[in-house]
Amino acid sequence: MELLKAGPMMIDIEDLVPETIGGFCGILAPFVAYGLIAISILINPDFTFAGSSLSDLGAAGAPYNNIFNFGIIIGGLMFILFMISLFEMRESEIGMIGLIGLLAGGICLVLVGIFTQETAPHTILVLLFYSLSIGGMIIYGLDQFLEFEQVWGVLIWSNLGFALIAAGLVYGPLSPSGYAIYEIIGSIPIMQFSIIFGTRLFFE
Repeated sequence: MELLKAGPMMIDIEDLVPETIGGFCGILAPFVAYGLIAISILINPDFTFAGSSLSDLGAAGAPYNNIFNFGIIIGGLMFILFMISLFEMRESEIGMIGLIGLLAGGICLVLVGIFTQETAPHTILVLLFYSLSIGGMIIYGLDQFLEFEQVWGVLIWSNLGFALIAAGLVYGPLSPSGYAIYEIIGSIPIMQFSIIFGTRLFFE
């Protein structure tokens, strides 16, 4: 995928971020984001998994809301660097489409931390983050499966299947009123994808 041109020279997007740096960012991004989210939960006495959404932690007036927003922004930026370097592992144009979706999802995640809960773009940015990331993973899984990387494609899809099953178990007679549990479940396959493929990129 061509991004920059300088005379006769062309720079591919994956060349912008070294694989080791991108892989390290992929491994670390979920720990940074959810580490700071966990701290936000611990210091916010009004937060409950059954009655709150994660975005409540970053809303104006929430105790130490900058910790949550900082975690989302930094985690998103690290995920973007990871996605840029992961273009090296695409097997086809299908994979490129999937990775573009994931990259766009990372951009939306950064914007979620900038446009907090009380702002108009927040909800649509959250929905776009989950939709683009999950959709990108499905397409990238197809790329890996069709291009003789079946084990990685199956891994991605089984990851998504686990999240769907988990969400189905939560959605029932005792379903919580808050969104936090659903948001965490929805992020599980994205976090695992980031750690697993970040590790693969770092060591390969």
